[in-house]
Amino acid sequence: MKKINAIFATMVAFVTSLRTQVVLALFAAQAAHAELPTTADPTNAPADGNYIELIKGYAYDIVIVFGLVMGVMAFYVVAKNMIAVYGEIGQGKKTWGDMGMHGGMGVLLLVFVIYLLTEASTVIFA
Repeated sequence: MKKINAIFATMVAFVTSLRTQVVLALFAAQAAHAELPTTADPTNAPADGNYIELIKGYAYDIVIVFGLVMGVMAFYVVAKNMIAVYGEIGQGKKTWGDMGMHGGMGVLLLVFVIYLLTEASTVIFA
């Protein structure tokens, strides 16, 4: 009786294994229809098929992002300078008037940098 049970258990395991393999083979034989995500069009997207204009559009967007990074760097330099002047005020080396002068010049510098970047963005790809 034990021998029959062992044979029956082996057959059940074989059939279960075979069924699993058949199901896996069926799923593996199916074609995968996954799609890649679409890329975002540039700001000034061209008509379909015009790849030169598409590259120009992406280049324009890259230049704009680079300009934004330059503006952030200018803001960082002004902020760093203001913090340095504030530290020197605590040491008695500078006065509050110096900090006001650095702040005013920093604001003018930022306005000038933003103006130049805006003008450059309209001139580059006109």
